[in-house]
Amino acid sequence: MSNRPDKPVIVLGAGGHATVLIDCLQRLGATILGLTDIQKAKGEHILGVEVLGNDGEIASYNPEDVCLVNGMGMNKNLSPRRELALRMRQAGYTFGTIIDPTAVVLSEVELGEGVQVMAGVVIQSRTSVGKDTIINTSATVDHDCVIEEDCHVCPGVILSGGVTVGEKTMIGAGSTVVPGTSVGKNSIIAAASVVHSDVPDNARLI
Repeated sequence: MSNRPDKPVIVLGAGGHATVLIDCLQRLGATILGLTDIQKAKGEHILGVEVLGNDGEIASYNPEDVCLVNGMGMNKNLSPRRELALRMRQAGYTFGTIIDPTAVVLSEVELGEGVQVMAGVVIQSRTSVGKDTIINTSATVDHDCVIEEDCHVCPGVILSGGVTVGEKTMIGAGSTVVPGTSVGKNSIIAAASVVHSDVPDNARLI
């Protein structure tokens, strides 16, 4: 499985998550054309990468010649990240799937477009991860898990075997989900939780 974008990259955002992605992309040897951010001055640099301006600057690049990396992080409000991705896809752009060089992704794992697998992650066999989901630092995803699109599996989370996570759900840092459990869509699980029974859609365990 390739872990480096095959086209030059533009990173969307200049906050903490974007900075971690830039570092990852640099270690992968990717070509980074620049980044966009409404709060940074054009010409400023983040880890040596130039700020191109706001997201409107992307229109000057042919969608066939670049790929985007969504540097917006996810917190309890996942909508801004989703809305940005939708807007860019409607304009014809695609998003790179990023796998940190320290991550371990085993056989028969399916990763959707725009998935980000961060440093120290382990994803075991026969797992699928949906579009635009973040598997964040040192999370562990065991065999036969299904994680749907637009999720955030936060740092240090443990998803045991056969876990299902519905779309647009955040599993808080350091949480553990026991084997065979389902977490419904559009839900938030507080940091350091132990999830030992199924969670319905739209739950707020905070």
